[in-house]
Amino acid sequence: MDLQTVLKTTLKNKYQKPNEVSSENSLLPSRLCYWKPRHDGALFDLHEHEFRHVDKSSFHTWVVFTTVPLTDILSCDCKHNSSKRTVITLGVSGVGKTTTVQSCALEWAAGKGYHDIHLLFPLTFWELNLLKCKLSIIELLQTFYPELEELGGSSLNKNNVWFVLDGLDEYNLPLKFNGPAVSDVSEVTTVDVLLTSLIRGTLLPNAHVWITTRYAAVTQIPDGYLLKETELQGFSNEQKEQHFRTVIGDDDLANKAIDHMRISRSLDFLCQIPSICTILATVLKSQLKADKGFKINPLSLTQIYTNLVKASNSAFIAKLKNLALLRMAEGNVMYEDDLSERDISAEDASTFSRECPLVLREEKGLHNTSVFRFGHSSIQEFLAASATLDDIEANPLRSGCCQHLVEEALQSADGKYDVFLRFIFGLIKERHMLGPTDQLFDYTKRKILESIMSDSAVSLFHCLREYDSQALLNEVKFFLKFGSSPIDGFAPMHWQFMIQRTRTFEGMRETFEMEVSMRCDDRLLRQLPAILKSRKAMLRFSNLTDKCCRALAAVLSTRESYLRELDLGYNSIGEHGVGMLVEGLNDQYCRLKVLRLQGCGVTAKACEYLATFLTQSRRLQELDLSRNEIGDLGLGCLCNGLRSHDCLIETLKLSQCNIQQKGCYYLASALQRNPDHLTVLDLSINLVGDKGANKLFRKFDISQLRKLEMYHCSLTELSCASIGEALKSEASTLVELNLSSSNLKDAGFALMCEGMYAWCSLEKLNVSRCGITGFGCICLAKVLCSVSLRYSGGMPNTDLQAVELRELDLSMNCLGDKGVREISAGLKNPYNHLKSLNLSQCSLTDDCCAELALGFGSKESILSELDLSGNDLQDKGVRKLCMGLRSPHCKLQKLSLRTCGLSPWSIQFLTTALKSNPQHLAELHVMGNSLEDSDIRQLMKLTKNQKYSLHTIDVSAD
Repeated sequence: MDLQTVLKTTLKNKYQKPNEVSSENSLLPSRLCYWKPRHDGALFDLHEHEFRHVDKSSFHTWVVFTTVPLTDILSCDCKHNSSKRTVITLGVSGVGKTTTVQSCALEWAAGKGYHDIHLLFPLTFWELNLLKCKLSIIELLQTFYPELEELGGSSLNKNNVWFVLDGLDEYNLPLKFNGPAVSDVSEVTTVDVLLTSLIRGTLLPNAHVWITTRYAAVTQIPDGYLLKETELQGFSNEQKEQHFRTVIGDDDLANKAIDHMRISRSLDFLCQIPSICTILATVLKSQLKADKGFKINPLSLTQIYTNLVKASNSAFIAKLKNLALLRMAEGNVMYEDDLSERDISAEDASTFSRECPLVLREEKGLHNTSVFRFGHSSIQEFLAASATLDDIEANPLRSGCCQHLVEEALQSADGKYDVFLRFIFGLIKERHMLGPTDQLFDYTKRKILESIMSDSAVSLFHCLREYDSQALLNEVKFFLKFGSSPIDGFAPMHWQFMIQRTRTFEGMRETFEMEVSMRCDDRLLRQLPAILKSRKAMLRFSNLTDKCCRALAAVLSTRESYLRELDLGYNSIGEHGVGMLVEGLNDQYCRLKVLRLQGCGVTAKACEYLATFLTQSRRLQELDLSRNEIGDLGLGCLCNGLRSHDCLIETLKLSQCNIQQKGCYYLASALQRNPDHLTVLDLSINLVGDKGANKLFRKFDISQLRKLEMYHCSLTELSCASIGEALKSEASTLVELNLSSSNLKDAGFALMCEGMYAWCSLEKLNVSRCGITGFGCICLAKVLCSVSLRYSGGMPNTDLQAVELRELDLSMNCLGDKGVREISAGLKNPYNHLKSLNLSQCSLTDDCCAELALGFGSKESILSELDLSGNDLQDKGVRKLCMGLRSPHCKLQKLSLRTCGLSPWSIQFLTTALKSNPQHLAELHVMGNSLEDSDIRQLMKLTKNQKYSLHTIDVSAD
């Protein structure tokens, strides 16, 4: 057989082994990219702890490089007329460098790839350590591959020959590139000289060299010899999920495990490392149960490793702990001599490695030598931390050592103690060694704040979170609430940075929404970690059913959840779904403040479930059950919870819920028992009637509300006396009142105006379509013309009143010109606050326009929005209005004149007015009028001229 055939057969025999648990990642393709050359400025310190390279949980975003196939990286484009002939691949411990090398060798040997390579010689640095004698390059290769008896120099010095040197960081000797070199394939020298000669190109100058290494060792190779610098990236998100499914084997359990991983942004990043991904998947496979639904109890990194080691031989683990601690400053490769020095036999280690390959691995190599490695370097740091705490527990006098460890970690700029210290804090929690008020934690918090923007702050933050997943959140909440530092000696700036870092670290976002095309239960179930990390989940119109409710309940009951607002409006949740949601709402860890279930098929039975929740919830502030057929029976059930003093509901929305008079009695009784918290009440579109409304008004003081919505509730003037009395109250906090589509008529409106005139803090009033005529406007005019006590300057006038109206909707009332002329005078009141006035469809003509123009064009007016749509103003009316628009005092920003019988003349009037006063009007709505294209174009030109504020035009041409 020729040399290539012999070599391929040898490599197949060497690497074609049954897959072990620790090498399952070989099923997934490696992801390589070109690395930013060091001479262009490294992205990070090569000597930093490797977790810092992987864990980007402190970053908003991070650099993502385009992956490149290994076949491209190993293409034979060596610059043979220069010294650059070496490809180097960097990667953190456990990322799969050796697996990539072995997969490459197998594919080449099997003829499945790398067809332009003639000979491929994989060599490992840990095996090269075993060669103490001098030898030639031919002899070195035959030592590793004795089958290659016919190997000669002529077959090696070709540009399609590759030497693969795996694991430079495991080589015991320094590579000296300024020392002696060899050029003859038969020349005998030391192994390190052979290696440097290969890399320098004095030996086999046409051959290629591929080196893999961890980051810290790459500096041993001078830039001048590197043809390509590449990096082996870890698992992609898709590969993580695929690997979880491979290890766990059950899709449902795998989905739960993936959710656990994704909840912790740090764990999610660390699972890029295949060996850590395997550890996490293996532990979660044993921890999760299929019958526990969607319950989420996230495990910390320490808990993952504790569970992994707990299943191991405890006597042998005790020896491994001491070994790990003593070798903290050394590499992860342990020869038999290293074990025997620590009283560990190779036989015991070999047996243990077969039982627990994720903790300790054995590898056979040159001369049948065994080498042992911890399953990942972090396993060593976990065991070392455990050994340290064993020592502290055995020697109580050393209890202050933990704080010393923090100080030592801070002094190490490269973060070499980061993960070790993280495990220290986690194990302190697992062993219940210290209470939450111990000075260690206060000291650590101070150190984080002192160096809030540094990497050391991030590592200490990881440590605190390992002890308590909610660490520092209470202090952040204190600062947000009171604006002062909860820890002495720190300025608000420190806490602003802390808030920013906390949000980034947690991966928090303000709002979660699903894409329209993805809205369904199954898609939602794959997004639970994202929902858990969001403050708001806006899920209305998402095609959801009760199938998703148990999962959402699990999110609500998870201690790490940030969800405060859940909007499930217009989904088919039903009473069964509400029942499942309540299971999560009742949990001690639920912090939900807003729950919206509009149009969700909520029934009276569902209200029973919600009532039990309301009797014990002191967190929920808003409940929206609008557009559900709960009826009087359902409201009666709900009121059993509302009357509880533990219910602190501030906003209750029951619009369109088929509530009638009896339901109002239930609500009145509940609010009479628990009246101190409700500030917003919406009962609109229910057949409440005057009897129901007055029952409510007599038992509950609506003046303490901030907003009352009772439009389309079949109210008449019989309800207005109580409303007027509420408005009279000097203690009234009612600022928004909507009674539209009610049969109040002038008599009822007059009663309300009396209340407003006496004393009123009302800012928004909607009495659209309430049967008000010009007579009612006389009462309103008195209100608008009065003066607020707050702005009167203390003038001695018995008629001074408190009028705060800012928005007034009188649309669809038959006010007539006379009525509008009455209220126009109020626009000139120097103390008025009115900014928005809706007079659409109020039976107006041009006859009232002059007075309106004088009003909004006056120096005293602050009116910014005026709607006159649906009135027969015609061109004559617009011409009068333009007198006000031309006034330099006019502050109108939005004017609506839809369907007002206008012709092109009106556009000319408006254009002329805007040219004389271009500063304010930004929106003009004239749709529904008989306009011409030429006039519209003339108006459109103004929107393109920066001189004019006008930017929005609503037009149509007939």
